[in-house]
Amino acid sequence: MHVLIVKPSSFGDVVHTFPALALLLRSVPAPLRLTWVVNDSLAALPVLLPGVSRVITFPRRHLFRDQAGRNFLRELRSEKYDVAIDFQGLLRSGLMTWLSRAPRRIGFRQTREGAHFFYTEKYTPEASCQHAVDKNIALVRLAFPDAVAAAGGDAVGHPPLTVAPEADAAARAWLEQLPGDGPVLAVGFSSRWDSKTWPKEFFAAVISAVAAQVPGLRCWLVGSSSERELGEELAAEVSACQVLNLAGATDFAELAALFGRSHAMLTNDSGPMHLAAAMGVSCIALFGATEPDKTGPWGPPGQHAVVRSTCPEHPCFQRRCPKGEGVCPQGTDPVAVAAQVAQKLKSAQHLP
Repeated sequence: MHVLIVKPSSFGDVVHTFPALALLLRSVPAPLRLTWVVNDSLAALPVLLPGVSRVITFPRRHLFRDQAGRNFLRELRSEKYDVAIDFQGLLRSGLMTWLSRAPRRIGFRQTREGAHFFYTEKYTPEASCQHAVDKNIALVRLAFPDAVAAAGGDAVGHPPLTVAPEADAAARAWLEQLPGDGPVLAVGFSSRWDSKTWPKEFFAAVISAVAAQVPGLRCWLVGSSSERELGEELAAEVSACQVLNLAGATDFAELAALFGRSHAMLTNDSGPMHLAAAMGVSCIALFGATEPDKTGPWGPPGQHAVVRSTCPEHPCFQRRCPKGEGVCPQGTDPVAVAAQVAQKLKSAQHLP
């Protein structure tokens, strides 16, 4: 069976699909091929999941330049699919599902922008199914009930991800820049939304307070190249422990390798947070504009700690705070957050 996976974006949403596809891979009898349609900027993410045999890149930002759209359609239709599953539920993803010519086109019944009109099968997860990961898993269960039942698919967790040897070597080299044998804290200090980003002064205060409780603490900062300067400013504010700014220095595979050598992560709601959770890292996650019950770090009960904004508008789901800049972090005690970080670090299994 050849299955087309349509989940073009975003960073965290792509990672949210991994557990559902791991369930599909172990439930549907071999041979099973997975082809994944994803935005070109995220092309290296799906290959972290074992079992993805082909990636088709969607040129979202230049779809109408130099015949990019025509070339994408040609590649999409270069092979035949038995099933297409739209985990995105938007107009463009529904259209891709239809353009694939797959005889079975599967998606959620409740979608935005009319995507469900392109499906041959529509499913509705139970109302108790709130988190994005759980909804994706439910879609696979509903679309392939017999196969999942036969495979004993009751328990679903994060599948092991593939970290290339060269990516692990890069992470090992960065770790050597933080000498010692103390635990390693990854810090995701930024986010694409202003309303999801706690200030660098808050992160500096938390890291310093953690260092006072955890001897030998080592810290690396992760983020995009556009966040590197902010990372340098944050690193300069922390003198209590070693801090290495790796914002903009890693690709997705190297970022996964970093998390494979981290003991915990202090983070805003961001794509790296979801990858860290997928790698089994305990996250202490700060949530302002968004709802952690829907898109928080996913894992076994008790693995992660969520710190919610005390703002009465939480969660507002606005990119910019409707009450003004910097309102979401107000009332969040860095010492209390540091205590949660220290607890996760102390209880984490020692990593090489």
